[in-house]
Amino acid sequence: MSFAVGYINICGWLTLVTTEGFFAAQFISAACVVASNGNYTVAAWKTYLIFMAVLTFGTLSMTFGNRILGAWNNLALYWSILSVFVASVVLLSTSDKTDPEFVFATFQNETGWNDGIAWILGLLQSALSLIGYDAVLHMTEEMPTPSRDAPLAMVYAVGVGGTTGTIFVLVMLFCLTDLPGIVATSTGMPIVELILQATGSRAGTTFLTLMLAICFIHGTNGSITSASRLLYAMARDKGIFYHDYFSHIHPKWEVPIRTIVLTWVFNAIFGLLYLGPTVAFNAFISSCTILLNMSYAIPILTLIVRGRDVLTQYQTADTPWKFGKVRGLVINYIAVLYVFITSIFFCFPPVLPVSASLMNYVSGVIGIFAIFLIGYWVAYGKRTFEGPQLDIILGERPELCEATDELAMEEKQVESRKE
Repeated sequence: MSFAVGYINICGWLTLVTTEGFFAAQFISAACVVASNGNYTVAAWKTYLIFMAVLTFGTLSMTFGNRILGAWNNLALYWSILSVFVASVVLLSTSDKTDPEFVFATFQNETGWNDGIAWILGLLQSALSLIGYDAVLHMTEEMPTPSRDAPLAMVYAVGVGGTTGTIFVLVMLFCLTDLPGIVATSTGMPIVELILQATGSRAGTTFLTLMLAICFIHGTNGSITSASRLLYAMARDKGIFYHDYFSHIHPKWEVPIRTIVLTWVFNAIFGLLYLGPTVAFNAFISSCTILLNMSYAIPILTLIVRGRDVLTQYQTADTPWKFGKVRGLVINYIAVLYVFITSIFFCFPPVLPVSASLMNYVSGVIGIFAIFLIGYWVAYGKRTFEGPQLDIILGERPELCEATDELAMEEKQVESRKE
């Protein structure tokens, strides 16, 4: 079970790196179109090269900037809040406004599905914007009090993201005065066209677009951190090929450089899908939401089946974040039901009638991954995988941290002698 959940989570984070990186690249491309007054032409290969620049920047910064990672994450938080605030103030002060009835009481359904299914399909964008609840969990080994701080960070992330996201969506809707023109934009990003129509300024639009692009660059960096830490943990548990090689912490930079590079290689290769059929790339990046949600739901479902009483052996009177049996069970059922329903509908084609170019192939991506996972487990994983080491993850074995530090010092001394 832990092997399957681990790989589902890893693949979800690896595809999220691609998603965040290409969003950043597309915003940068759109900024180039606006700044050049249309002289810059968006092309798939150009966007891929920008994506590679974003990916490489994230790889280098997460490798050599580990010591300032905490400050970097704080900067990312403040930058995202600042971006939403600045963009909202500018748009509300410069744009013509739509009627509040359009924002709060109008439902336009042009998908071909009935209104209920169309509404559920629309949850995909919201789910993607708030995905990655577990990002902080992959840093628990580097936190002094993970049992308290990790859940707190998760709650804050959803709270801040949900609040700023809701505000920004409402601002966009109030400024949405020319929907056909926004959809037909030459920038490739309707939101950028909306900003341009609202401000009437190419310089202002370029500035705001780059602010949003930087938000996704920060997101790419964070996703690289999570994906590489997950790969390192799986290698430490002997769950991936060449686990001895990848379960390595660089003695100087104190990061798993080899799994960071592996993350870069994976995304550099699969990012090439952007140069092929659009449906293939969209299926690939859409799978991150389903995969990550599945990795959350399976442990919760296991807890429901086993019973929440199993948690009592790990809890004391001072344990933070205790929900109790009844309230916790209700929350567990809601979470599993949400993931079950949305995972099915997120595999539906976005519009009817369905054609080859409009089909949603994310179920095919999930199926290919399932075949790979089962085959890898049968051929290799079941013989080597040792399971997660919870005492290390929860920070309950400080002697291992000390041993790791001593090993790092020995490696430094060996390198010094070699030099």
